[in-house]
Amino acid sequence: MTPIHGWLSADWLQRVAEDAIAVDPFDQMTKDHRYIYSNTGAVGIVDRPNQGALKDKLFASVRVTHDDATESDMHKLITAYTESAASPKECTGKGRQTARKGA
Repeated sequence: MTPIHGWLSADWLQRVAEDAIAVDPFDQMTKDHRYIYSNTGAVGIVDRPNQGALKDKLFASVRVTHDDATESDMHKLITAYTESAASPKECTGKGRQTARKGA
């Protein structure tokens, strides 16, 4: 995942896609400018809960190394991944301490 400081826009997402492996800035983009995806990779914006004064945006990228994925598969994958990464447990670290104590 990559933190980026700036306003949320299609331009920012395309900049992230430029550096991502297996996705191009001009691949399919959702109408809300939250995801860019192809049949080989995708990037998306992670909405962190209780972001407060933080101005950095967090982006995630995924890719596959086999050729049987579809654009639809990648769109579903990046959507699920960013939603999971945005969970309070993942973004705040709550729950990880408990898991470590019990290990």
